Amino acid sequence: MKKIFLLGFILMTTLSFAQMMNGHLRADKLDTLTLTGKAIVDQSIPVPQYFIDTNLDGTADYHLNFGSPWYQPDSSVAQRPKDGDQIKIVGGAYQSSKYNFKSIAVYEINDLFWRDPFFANWNDMGKHNNMFGWSKHGMFGGSYGFGWNHDSLKTVTLIGTALVDTTFMMDHFYLDTNNDEKPNYFLNFGPYWYQPSSGAKRPQNGETVTIKGGLLSNSSGLSMLIVYEINGEVWRDSTKLNPHFGGGWVNRNSNSTRFHSSFDDSTMVTMIQGWHQGEHMMGSLPDSIFGQMFEVYPENMPNYKGQNIFAGYEIDMFNPSENNMMWQNGHGGGRMDFGNNIKVQLHFTDTQLNTYNMNKNSIQVKLWDKQTSSWKTITASVDELNNIVSFSSSTASGFVALTSSAVTAVENTQVVPTEFVLGQNYPNPFNPSTTISYKLSSDGNVSLKIYDVLGNQVATLITGYQNAGSYKINFDASTLASGIYFYKLQTSSFIQVKKMMLLK
Repeated sequence: MKKIFLLGFILMTTLSFAQMMNGHLRADKLDTLTLTGKAIVDQSIPVPQYFIDTNLDGTADYHLNFGSPWYQPDSSVAQRPKDGDQIKIVGGAYQSSKYNFKSIAVYEINDLFWRDPFFANWNDMGKHNNMFGWSKHGMFGGSYGFGWNHDSLKTVTLIGTALVDTTFMMDHFYLDTNNDEKPNYFLNFGPYWYQPSSGAKRPQNGETVTIKGGLLSNSSGLSMLIVYEINGEVWRDSTKLNPHFGGGWVNRNSNSTRFHSSFDDSTMVTMIQGWHQGEHMMGSLPDSIFGQMFEVYPENMPNYKGQNIFAGYEIDMFNPSENNMMWQNGHGGGRMDFGNNIKVQLHFTDTQLNTYNMNKNSIQVKLWDKQTSSWKTITASVDELNNIVSFSSSTASGFVALTSSAVTAVENTQVVPTEFVLGQNYPNPFNPSTTISYKLSSDGNVSLKIYDVLGNQVATLITGYQNAGSYKINFDASTLASGIYFYKLQTSSFIQVKKMMLLK
């Protein structure tokens, strides 16, 4: 009972600190601050809480969010402060409902790295033996690409308690197998937008789970379990990992060869015979290359602010000496020119669109130009029904972005609603999409989520800060079974739930 209480308290406290996006900090909404002062540590509760007194008057001025009690950075010796310590904090500031002053999501303490909210852990599956491996200390310090030098997977089945850290950009999942309330394995469920067709769900904090997956060691030092099944339900097809996590060799004599994202084989690069007649910054192309493709946070893209990026991709290509030809001076985002066009296909999800509040009907593709440090828009075809974007080009860029215009959906910008209202979806019943309208009488954090009749969350339509106004949003239920569903609108001062029916 003590363990259940403690895990529940951890979950309650970490969630209460978040400016929410699918249950985790929306880090691009945080204002980065540098603070100095004395640490105040409240140890009167099961999980100590940390504060900083910046004006040295003996009272707390900011709450310090260091994450779950067991979190410790893998690439520095930074430690949580003791009561009365003089400290320097760099972090993201946000307003939580728990305190009347701001909280700080800690990035550095005393000039030592604490965490990077944009590090896409699900890509950390190889031995980063190359000298320019990804740097967690800066968003563009390297590349996720690790070539073909990685661990072979050993399939294991483990039982333990799920530990969920909600203080990153994406929830991080761990497994405690020896009941000491500390992680023994990192559970790789993929990016937050990945959802299996089986309907399997990510675990809740404190839930006992049985995980079948591929075991490997990664650069973090904590063994990673790439999840194949959870509680007997299929999470991912393990055959699509082999032999190189979606990457593959491309030979000059091959008629057509492709490599794809390790979590989505619909996101891929196809190359045809004749490609080797091109060149890159170091000269002519070799007879064979090894290609890899990664899906990353939009915030991993260079100069992402103001671009309305909702999906980001990294393409890496290695020569036989295992040098990444996309790197320039140790940084991702270079380019290669081929003897003919290569074909790039990018698959996105409605979850990605809704997370960043983007329109599906105005999607564009942009390639990063390292030479000019700018994004270039290119011509592409968009299949809105299947969420596929395709283009061909004789030039490959290390960074590719999908952008769009923001969904405003304000019916009348001149009139501010006088009350919060959640409208009935229309049409209802529906197949497969419907429109949900709502009104906000004041600015603030808003969430709009979909639940099935058992109370399981099946979709997140809106999470984040919105201005007062009237809104409409489309809900596509094409991946769900027929039945009754509920949608809940929640703000800091308003909660309402309504029912809808999907008939296929």
